[in-house]
This record gives sequence, structure tokens and C-alpha cells, in this order.
Amino acid sequence: MESMKLYLEGPGQERRPVRLISTEQKSLGAARDLPVRGTMAGFDGKVEMNTLMDEDGNLAQQIDREGFRYKFEGSEIPWSLIVG
Repeated sequence: MESMKLYLEGPGQERRPVRLISTEQKSLGAARDLPVRGTMAGFDGKVEMNTLMDEDGNLAQQIDREGFRYKFEGSEIPWSLIVG
């Protein structure tokens, strides 16, 4: 079986291959400013927050509770996680 590949898709459908470099458990109190989708609104507990790195060493931090939206350091443009 092949391993899964991760990509971040950004402006103009640019895709960058990325790899997971760290995962932290954060309480929802620490992640309160992150957007939440309907079913998560009443959830109280911990959220895994991931950091990804592209081939050039640029770090992207997770910006949602579900783990599908990221921003690279120094940028306000959101990127979407693609799993292949």
C-alpha cells in the first residue's frame, strides 16, 4: 500500500507538497478564536493543532478546528489541505 501524500492548495489552485512536522493538543479555551462548524459548537475538550512544512521549509499553521485550513507564516492567505 502506498503512503498518503499531503498537499496544501492555495491561490490559483497552486498545490504544494507538505509533511506533518508537529501535532499539539490544545484545549478549546486556547483555540477559542478558531472558526467552528455547526456540530462542533457544543464540543468541549481538546483539539489537535498541526504544523505542516513545504519542500522549501515554509511552515503552515492550522487555522481551523477540523484540520483542513492552514496559513503559512507571514501570510494571511488560507490554504486547504488535500490528502492523496
